[in-house]
Amino acid sequence: MIRIRHFLLVLVALLVSWTSWAQATFTADAPALTALGQPFRVEFVVDAEPDRDSFKAPTFNDFDVLAGPSVSTGHSVQFINGKQSSSYTQTYTYVLMPRAAGNFSIGVASIAVEGKTLKTEPLLIEVIAERDSGSGNKGSVKTNPESSIGKDDVLLRLKVTANDLYKGESLRASLVLYSRVSVDGVESLTVPPFDGFWSQNLTIDNTSSREEYNGRIYETYKINEWLLSPQESGEIVIPEAVMTIGIQVVVQDNRYDPIFGGQQIYRVKRELKSQPVTINVKEFPKGAPASFNGAVGSFSLSSTMPAVEIDANSADQIELTLSGKGNFKFITAPRVAFPESFEVYDTKCVDNSKLTATGASGSITYTYPFVARSAGVFTIPSVEFTYFDPSTETYTTLSTEAFTIEVKDDGSVMSEVSPSAGYSNYGGTMRQLDHDIRYIYTDKLPRRAVPAFILTPLYWLAVVLIVSLFIVAFVVLRKRIRERNNTVARRMRHADKVAVQRLRMAERYMKAEDRRAFYEEMLRAMWGYIGDKFNIPVSGLTKEKIREELYRRSVDDATVEQFCEIISRSEEAQYAPVTNIEMNDVYVDAVEVISKIESVVKR
Repeated sequence: MIRIRHFLLVLVALLVSWTSWAQATFTADAPALTALGQPFRVEFVVDAEPDRDSFKAPTFNDFDVLAGPSVSTGHSVQFINGKQSSSYTQTYTYVLMPRAAGNFSIGVASIAVEGKTLKTEPLLIEVIAERDSGSGNKGSVKTNPESSIGKDDVLLRLKVTANDLYKGESLRASLVLYSRVSVDGVESLTVPPFDGFWSQNLTIDNTSSREEYNGRIYETYKINEWLLSPQESGEIVIPEAVMTIGIQVVVQDNRYDPIFGGQQIYRVKRELKSQPVTINVKEFPKGAPASFNGAVGSFSLSSTMPAVEIDANSADQIELTLSGKGNFKFITAPRVAFPESFEVYDTKCVDNSKLTATGASGSITYTYPFVARSAGVFTIPSVEFTYFDPSTETYTTLSTEAFTIEVKDDGSVMSEVSPSAGYSNYGGTMRQLDHDIRYIYTDKLPRRAVPAFILTPLYWLAVVLIVSLFIVAFVVLRKRIRERNNTVARRMRHADKVAVQRLRMAERYMKAEDRRAFYEEMLRAMWGYIGDKFNIPVSGLTKEKIREELYRRSVDDATVEQFCEIISRSEEAQYAPVTNIEMNDVYVDAVEVISKIESVVKR
């Protein structure tokens, strides 16, 4: 028994040691671009404890070693959900100075972990000779620290991925700070207005990178980034962006210590302006098909048709899905030509597109619900969708196959009909239209004796009564119209207050842990707010209608989608097990999104 236990302990130790070196990595890092006369750092990092004195540095034939190797270690332990995890790193740092301009490489470094040798990949370094920018009068630094900052030492640029494109096509605009000095914070920033563009903010990372610009090396920091889509043709000028930053200036001062000297640190403000950018937006070529509605990009079209046989007065639907890459936000639903006897309802739209730095991609599904009211055989014509492809500068038309559907009599119609027969069934019952108008009787009719009535007292009494009734009806109707108008205006004006009252009721349900009542009240608050705010009847409230109304009032895309997402989450969660934390998230998001909409609509 002791031998088995000893064997298991040895086996576990071997597995642990094997895992430690099998998962260990050894990497090298250095800037890919640097300038002649400018020192830079090279770091070699191993993420496991190495064997003693096993590190072997590469040869730095084309560089002077100013310092190194400097060795530093890091060790951390974390406890997450009761589980312990640890990490270990050891870093070897060198400071190098390039000897000449050109393309050079730093060779392979090696190290051993648990007897296993690990090696880095070679590093390619490009060294350029910078041109002199005239950095100012260095002798006047003590009296004027700003003179040590050259005109081109810090720049602000608005970079765009395209200057020439078609209307509806997308480009990416990046506001980038170029710096060769120590930037000490941003004090103010004024971004340019993108008049003539549809704009959407993109997520950026906060990492810096090195870049060559006008023969000099800069540290670059991305400040903002947008996806822009021009909505009009011609030349559109994006104005300058303005940013005020603080810069740290270190000045050597020997007044207090003439032997060893001293340093004084100054903070200098500088206002930066980017150059205006001109975008040439081209109009679509002539000869666009009738089914073209402004879609730009590259798409594919698929369809899901209803059953080939359905009963009269039964519901079904057609689904069309557009997939690809392009301006999804501005595409309108393709038109489906239904037979006249079909009762067609509002088109539903499910947007599954995602916005990235290269544009929108994904899919949109359009659902066309209908009810077939008449029996017979009907044909739904081919559905066409046309888009413009900027890469080929051509129009492409996508189409579905024509579809034939047979509607069978369910007993509520008189007989099957052909498309040429004169029948109507809009009221739910089939009526024949070609026999319900009879010939006019042309023979002479016997004349009845009509007693004299005009100008008699009874006649004048009837006239007075009719005029009086007309006046009374006019006054009453006018009063009701005025009251109705006041009610609509009051309803629109107090929409936010009514929504707040409903949200407070939902909050009470949340504290009482009544999940079902909470989500029902949340839906009343969200749907009721839009209906009251924009005077939309309950029958006309759809998510597509909400998007249309909010977009028309300049509410940003993120807020619109957040509002619709809250409705979807509430609908799905009514019968799903949801925690109180999730209910609180829905409640907080609803208060936030209604506040955002109020701030935009009231302006």
